[in-house]
Amino acid sequence: MEIQTPNRAAQSEPPKGHPPLMTVACLAISIALIAPLEAVEVGVGSGSRLAICSMLWVAVLSLPQAPGGSARWSVGLGLGLCVLGLAASLDLARGLELEAVVTTAWPTAMFLVLLPAAAARAQRTGAAGRHAVLWCVLVAGAPLLVHALGVWGRVDIPGWLAFLSAASPLDWLSQRAAGESALPWLPIGVAVLLFSTAAMAAEPEGEEDA
Repeated sequence: MEIQTPNRAAQSEPPKGHPPLMTVACLAISIALIAPLEAVEVGVGSGSRLAICSMLWVAVLSLPQAPGGSARWSVGLGLGLCVLGLAASLDLARGLELEAVVTTAWPTAMFLVLLPAAAARAQRTGAAGRHAVLWCVLVAGAPLLVHALGVWGRVDIPGWLAFLSAASPLDWLSQRAAGESALPWLPIGVAVLLFSTAAMAAEPEGEEDA
């Protein structure tokens, strides 16, 4: 009687899946933001469409992934880059200077490569929990807390919390959307930190031996 052994390569293969529904929702919102609609013009005003759409795509594509989830974000990245290219063209057509568009575009490209890659690597190596904590603190949590305390709570923001917020890629993109021109080196450093931390995580033994 022949005994069949499971294929270890098949067992170690990362789970596959379709782009999450949040990516589809992000695509729909981005298309609405760059559409020539009066309501959009009134609501967004003179803000950079590229910076606003970039906030959506960086936040969605960099979301931490569960250990058993799918790490396939390449399709979402391709869709995001197409939409952001249209948003950049719209900004230029609306009169924004080329230098301002480029200043927003190249850090955004780095965020879209480093942060989703870090999430995918962390998911594959079992470091998803640690990466999720870093992402919540350094990318999304600090800007949201500063906004909640400063705008809703009307309280003074501690210096350390303001520093963490300024280091967030999402906070930098929100400043670009408002027309401010802060240097992006600190947010880029955060993206590099998350990517490096995920990259240093060891592969599971089953995958190393496969």
